[in-house]
Amino acid sequence: MNMMNHSDVWMSGWSGGGMWIGTTIGIVVVVLLVVLIIKLSRR
Repeated sequence: MNMMNHSDVWMSGWSGGGMWIGTTIGIVVVVLLVVLIIKLSRR
């Protein structure tokens, strides 16, 4: 029940204008992955 409530709040926040937060987090994660790949490939 608690997990369902949490996901419901997350979804309502997502569609209620919190979309840019998820987009920003996604961009940051992609950038970090690219940096890690570059560092690993340089070794």
